Amino acid sequence: MSTQNTMTVPTHPCTECDGFLEPELVSIYPSSQVCLDCMPKSERTQLEEDLNQVQQLDRALLPNLPLVSGWEVGLHYRPSRLLSGDFYDVRTEDDGRLTLVVGDVMGKGIPAALLRTGLQSSLKALAPEVCSPAKVLEKANRYFLNSATPGRLATVFFGALDPASGELRYASAGHLPPLVRRGSGDWEALNTTGMVLGAFDNVPYSEQVATLERGDLLVLFSDGFTEAENGAGEVFDERHITRSVDQLPGAPPQVLASTVAEELANFAPGEPSDDRTLLMLKRT
Repeated sequence: MSTQNTMTVPTHPCTECDGFLEPELVSIYPSSQVCLDCMPKSERTQLEEDLNQVQQLDRALLPNLPLVSGWEVGLHYRPSRLLSGDFYDVRTEDDGRLTLVVGDVMGKGIPAALLRTGLQSSLKALAPEVCSPAKVLEKANRYFLNSATPGRLATVFFGALDPASGELRYASAGHLPPLVRRGSGDWEALNTTGMVLGAFDNVPYSEQVATLERGDLLVLFSDGFTEAENGAGEVFDERHITRSVDQLPGAPPQVLASTVAEELANFAPGEPSDDRTLLMLKRT
């Protein structure tokens, strides 16, 4: 494995200054001529609107997904700004697998949203073609390095679920370990299997397997939940999530996700300082 980021990021000079266009801007809008700093306000506003529309379309897809019988999904998604670096996906592939993705592009505003859009698109494209979650992340890491300004990072959890057997094959690029509540009431954490995207090239990701039995609940989340602080400096960590779920063990995952989100809102009132994503999947 390389010990440093050796990937060469293409540079495109800005026509208005001595600098270069952001790679994440070029990857989404190849015809761009000026960097974000030199972009007229009207064009920046239009860019924000375009990215926000894409984000809204992504959000609108989840409730209508044709999930297979015997599985239920719950979601809470709240960006801290108009544009979010968090993203998620749940979709049924042609071979019957259910792909589960939660990611977090570090940063805020247009640069993070551009990277989020590009990374989410690449993961969607790779999912049907690559049967291994680890290989998906390896390819996604190479894309990310080619399309991001050096120093940009992202965490991603990518899982492929066999709905019939409940077998979940997964790989994680530095993302917070998901939690599994067993039907017995016991909690387990799924391991991180590799480093964040964007740190180094040629990064190998390992793959692990977990089995979800009837009554089991999978909980995926971003650090906007577990790093939120109240006025006393206390953190809404994983224990708050597990306690909230344990109070309503038989509830549908959407009820559970909304309950956890409401408890966080009471714990840390006001606008969130970071994007918040909470995705739950339950085998019924």
